[in-house]
Amino acid sequence: MALISDWGFFLKPGKEEEFDRWLDENEPRFTELAPPTYEYLGTYVPLWRGAGETAPFHQLWRYLSERPPDLRVAAGDGGGDFTDMAREFLSFVDETRSAEETFRLYRSARKAPDRT
Repeated sequence: MALISDWGFFLKPGKEEEFDRWLDENEPRFTELAPPTYEYLGTYVPLWRGAGETAPFHQLWRYLSERPPDLRVAAGDGGGDFTDMAREFLSFVDETRSAEETFRLYRSARKAPDRT
């Protein structure tokens, strides 16, 4: 069963335009270089957020395995171009607001078939 991960994060102050240009130039590479079992779905800005949710950017991934996903570990294990690109991406993220980040993991609402 595929899982969807949603990471809500903040950019460093004043980095919005540079981040927008970086995404424009590099976003297709996330798809090309993603670690095995990961599929990049995009980086989004929510049009609506619930009360108390403040993260203005969200990155979504589909994870094609039944084990719990850990993209940071997968990036480190993969090495090479994906890891370099992930480091560039993370250079825009405001680490001083990491306590306000959101992490969600979704599974299909349909029940998985019984494997017994």
